[in-house]
Amino acid sequence: MKRLLTTTVLSLSLILAPAALAATQKNSNMAKPKAPKTMSAHATAVKKCNDDYAAAVKKANDDHAAALKDAKGKKGKERSEAMTAASKSKKDALAAASKAKKDCIAAAPK
Repeated sequence: MKRLLTTTVLSLSLILAPAALAATQKNSNMAKPKAPKTMSAHATAVKKCNDDYAAAVKKANDDHAAALKDAKGKKGKERSEAMTAASKSKKDALAAASKAKKDCIAAAPK
């Protein structure tokens, strides 16, 4: 009899435990609604600078990949010159993007 009672209680507790946990989590989430955070002017400006920098880096990488693909179709000295030019243009574009980011962050409101 004791064994039957123990297994019944244990089974019921295991069956009802997930439902009880789900109910408490649902109530706790409803009790604490998250208010949307408002970013400061500085944080907004820095975010814009970072997004612009990421876009410039992506464009530089895409342009470099396209130039390398074009250069691979060439032969000899022409190919090596095209690859060198592609690398130099990527390096220049990344330097310009870095400088623009630095200037943008410096100009951001404090």
